[in-house]
Amino acid sequence: MAGDSDDLDNLFESVADGESVDWDKLEREAPDEESRAIIRQLRLIAEVAQVHRSQVDETPDPETTVPVPVPVGARGSAAWPPPRLPHVATAPAPGEGGSWGHLLLVRKIGEGSYGEVYHAHDTWLDHPVALKLLKREAESRVQPSDLLHEARKLARVRHVNVVTVHGADRHDGRVGFWMDLVDGETLAARVAKGRLSAGEAVSIGQEVCRALAAVHQAKLIHRDVKAQNVMRAHDGGRIILMDFGAGEFVGDAIGSRAQGTPLYLAPELLRGESANVRTDIYAAGVLLYHLVTGSFPVEAASPAALVEAHQKSQRRRLRDERPDLPESFIAIVERAIDPNPERRYNSAGEMEAKLAGEPSTRPEPVSVAPRRTAWKTAWNYTKRVAVAGAVLSALIVLFGFVAARGFDIILRVDPDFSLGIPAIVYVGVQGTIPFMLYGAFGVAVLGGFTVLHLMFRPLIANHWNRFVALANSWDPVVTASAIALVGAVSWVTLNVVVFADYFGALYTVMDDPSTTEDLSILGTPGRGQHLNHFYLSTYLAMALGLIVWRWFPALERRTTTVSTIKVLKWSIVAIAIAFMGWTVLPRRIVWERYPVVEFDNRTAFVIGTAGDELLVYAPHEPGRPRHRIRQDIAGFRRTADTGLLFDRERER
Repeated sequence: MAGDSDDLDNLFESVADGESVDWDKLEREAPDEESRAIIRQLRLIAEVAQVHRSQVDETPDPETTVPVPVPVGARGSAAWPPPRLPHVATAPAPGEGGSWGHLLLVRKIGEGSYGEVYHAHDTWLDHPVALKLLKREAESRVQPSDLLHEARKLARVRHVNVVTVHGADRHDGRVGFWMDLVDGETLAARVAKGRLSAGEAVSIGQEVCRALAAVHQAKLIHRDVKAQNVMRAHDGGRIILMDFGAGEFVGDAIGSRAQGTPLYLAPELLRGESANVRTDIYAAGVLLYHLVTGSFPVEAASPAALVEAHQKSQRRRLRDERPDLPESFIAIVERAIDPNPERRYNSAGEMEAKLAGEPSTRPEPVSVAPRRTAWKTAWNYTKRVAVAGAVLSALIVLFGFVAARGFDIILRVDPDFSLGIPAIVYVGVQGTIPFMLYGAFGVAVLGGFTVLHLMFRPLIANHWNRFVALANSWDPVVTASAIALVGAVSWVTLNVVVFADYFGALYTVMDDPSTTEDLSILGTPGRGQHLNHFYLSTYLAMALGLIVWRWFPALERRTTTVSTIKVLKWSIVAIAIAFMGWTVLPRRIVWERYPVVEFDNRTAFVIGTAGDELLVYAPHEPGRPRHRIRQDIAGFRRTADTGLLFDRERER
């Protein structure tokens, strides 16, 4: 290649025009290392140019804005370089004062690598139009049919917010088509003067969505919605969507190469997936983001870096860029540019309805029978109730097992006297009811705080928005890991440090039966500590559950490593259950009352039954012995007393 100047010239032209180039093939076929080095340098230049085409200022001086429809690239190009519009005072373009068929050429108003756009006059209808002609020198690289392909796509759409094509023809060996001449400026030129308010962006967004709805209705995907391709007419401020060069008919085979302007492309397009309605909605969301910030949610210096930035979820939240914007507008934009296409709006009409402040869902069609809808609703409700019931039942059995098994281990109960399934369930119910009661109280308290938040929202809005912006700036995986770590440290601190005496006494009972240490903390005198441990455990478990419910869905939306977030989420759920389980663990020892019996002039508590045998426990005798006795032995007598195991005096 180094010795063939024609090949190099063609490659330079392809890079300048933004054409798709098989760089790997060129590098493999290069005759020497010098040629390969040139190819690598050109490839780097092409990649950088491809990303930054979306930021090329194709508008003239704001004081001399001229009417222009933005020309588009040839079919199959990665991104058509926007035209460089001349200042009004520049030299006349070739062909001015001439004609093309029945159109008189007034002046050239735009030019790209493949085509040039003229302000022309339709002599048949006595009306100004914009004429797009394929350059003669470009015909060796671009088929005339490609220009007509764009015209056919535009002709399928008839909408007030989409530029209208009036005809296409060939004259003097040149192919072209003519369309409305729009007197206005592109949104890129408007943003260059300063970022827009939310109100202005909402108004523009509604019209862009209406245009996209018409495009999608015509079975087209635009593929290149961006500020340079949307104009605002000076007459009435109408928003007009233009440039269908990258667009395709639904179902067209276009290959795996991402088309459009990289900074506006949805992540799935960069991964080689097909374009669809949701990729256009993503681009519309990026457009709204750009209008109010002047920047883009994800930026990079090359396509590879852009793909990596999407993979690492390195995107700037709109709330961080403009915390002063209304929450409703931020929510709409963030949903439109969600990395997960399933979470975006289903259609441009749905997005437009949200921008207009209407519900995003439409009523069921009349043909749907109300009974069927009611049945479906009832079925969904039943499923939710069934899942909630299954979870509650599982917790009851789990807590019952923990309490029963903890009792057996600490008091060294013979397996013959372990509780059966019905008794375990009963113990589990006793341990779960307090959590439910105090949980309901906690929900009521949170409801009160919510009301206060709404009442005093204007006073705390700035502080709250700053906190939310700060929280959203953290890496999702790091945030989830920190929450899990804080939960684990809190559990250890509560059970090993704060209530060390409480659990130390239980360990003493299990490990050293002969100790004479005071264990009254396990009886009535220690009730205050028992209750404090229960309160703290309950509300820490509730806090972790609330975080998982309200915060983790947002973390999952912000990251591409969803599996890692899910693992951390379930780890936090396990920690919350551990808080509750450790509270239930000593329940049978600390809270239950046991029957008092007498035998051999001794007094003990019945802690287990197996047929005619009883397991009795004497916690106040030396060594705290356990005895297996039969109820028919001489001297055995049941009293009417019950008591707590570690109270010094029995209570009647």
